[in-house]
Amino acid sequence: MVHFSVDDDSVYMTTKVEGKETGFLPFNRDTHNPLIPEHFASSYLWDDFIDEDGELQPGILRADSLLLLIQNYLHAERDEKSGKERLIFPRFHQLMVVRKLLKHAMTNGSGHNYLVQHSAGSGKSNSIAWLAHQLANLCGVDGQPVFDSIVVITDRRVLNKQLQDTIKEFEKIKGVVTKIDRNTKQLVTALKRGDKIIITTLQKFGFIGEMVKLDRRFAIIVDEAHSSQTGENVKDLKIVLTSDEQLRQALDKDEEEEIDPIEMELEKIQKARQRLPHLSFFAFTATPKDKTLALFGTKDPAVKEGYRPFHQYTMRQAIEEGFILDVLQSYTTYKLTSS
Repeated sequence: MVHFSVDDDSVYMTTKVEGKETGFLPFNRDTHNPLIPEHFASSYLWDDFIDEDGELQPGILRADSLLLLIQNYLHAERDEKSGKERLIFPRFHQLMVVRKLLKHAMTNGSGHNYLVQHSAGSGKSNSIAWLAHQLANLCGVDGQPVFDSIVVITDRRVLNKQLQDTIKEFEKIKGVVTKIDRNTKQLVTALKRGDKIIITTLQKFGFIGEMVKLDRRFAIIVDEAHSSQTGENVKDLKIVLTSDEQLRQALDKDEEEEIDPIEMELEKIQKARQRLPHLSFFAFTATPKDKTLALFGTKDPAVKEGYRPFHQYTMRQAIEEGFILDVLQSYTTYKLTSS
């Protein structure tokens, strides 16, 4: 399944041992694991530990944790060129972000916003796929499903198929995932039918504002949340998925008035989100702007902006672990002179 290489301070993993050709990936909490009093820094692998938010987390290889890993994360991926299969096992930050999001949603129900700031090289598509499938089966403390449908939205039309294929590959029961690859009518049908996981582009929501009015709870996973998610399309999305008539009337009134600057629009959406108990947003981005933090982030008076990401995998860590290049290493300056 997975092989670990462990010393006192660090952990590495591989799903395939190939002698000298074996490639190990880091399975560390950070580039250098934080110290754990009276324990090895790597003891989180087998023993309970306190995470960066002060929450107690079960050790990765504890029996209950290991069973959940096998059930929900282990995945065989087929290489399109060679046809060979390889096992996919989550890296530490992927496991932790999904685990923490599920715990919060299970405890607090729908109606919350989460910003996941994961750098390029984090394996974001896999993280979204693991999250979507487990949210679809998540039950709250009352034993009832937390969400009726999971809607995965990307603003990148070219990469939408890649994300669709990744989530579809993780499907264990046929028919759970609906890919919206034709038109808006297909999306409307899927929403009305109550399909469990629906994958689409943000742009499609701009055309169905008055067509759907559903009294259901949705988990909205937004891929690459940035400024385009903070304008008209997000407003259309919330109209589509909300049954709050007062919110609808307020937004309709905005249409009749002179178009406000983006900052004013953001302020309205920010206020409106507190009145949408049936929607939870899970926004993934590598580079959140202040407006994105304000829209999806977690309130924290200790930080300057007033909001912070729910979870982070930093660019610094991605560079130091070798998943992306440090462009500053090749940074040069030059001066233009006119003749």
